Amino acid sequence: MKWRYGLALAGAVIILPLAALAAGNTERAAILADYAAKARAADPGFAGFSAQRGAALFRGSFTGGDARTPSCVSCHTADPRQPGRNAKTGRPIDPVAVSVDPRRYTDATQVDKHFTRDCKSVLGRDCTWPERGDYITFMMGQ
Repeated sequence: MKWRYGLALAGAVIILPLAALAAGNTERAAILADYAAKARAADPGFAGFSAQRGAALFRGSFTGGDARTPSCVSCHTADPRQPGRNAKTGRPIDPVAVSVDPRRYTDATQVDKHFTRDCKSVLGRDCTWPERGDYITFMMGQ
């Protein structure tokens, strides 16, 4: 009888994180589908998101935004799997890589809030729909 409880517990330990990951994939996929539709509406030639372009956006330096945040890595570090620190406030920031936090990029309201704020800080403008999708696609592989 005791081994059945142990087996059930072991199954729950494996299945529950997988269920959370699957739910995150569904929510993240819906966000990406919305961004793709908006990108196609703006540019009928839109051909999909690119992890390479997302990496270039994440690691690139820009001059249009706040001088304290010329790039995403100003706060998030070059390795998105590592914790970062807000360059303006010093506040700790959780890793942005999906492999570290499978819930990343699953709440559309929060994702849009962060893109709106952070793109203005780094780029000096809103990110385009393709840039947003490229960034998330890159982070999904990290």
